[in-house]
Amino acid sequence: MATIETDIDINALNESGKRGHELVKWAYDHLRYDGEKLVHTALYAGTPHVDHIRCASMLGYSAATVRNWCSQSNGPLAPRYINGKPYWRMSDIRKLLEI
Repeated sequence: MATIETDIDINALNESGKRGHELVKWAYDHLRYDGEKLVHTALYAGTPHVDHIRCASMLGYSAATVRNWCSQSNGPLAPRYINGKPYWRMSDIRKLLEI
């Protein structure tokens, strides 16, 4: 894994026993990470995509805005559908945030 220059709590993330998108969800719910910390947690976890709630938090928008992007196909990011549910690619989020 790459070294991440931020103040995310690597020990807490490791102790959670979660991996991938479950780790990102756990960090959002339990550590109250949002924005840059959540982006770096997703990078640390190696998750390729996130749901609309985590995407909105990373970008600083409301979840309703991200859902509207999906339903109206007019946002800066296009969702990828997995099992019929929209998810947003971390690579697209990183490009948008210039990370």
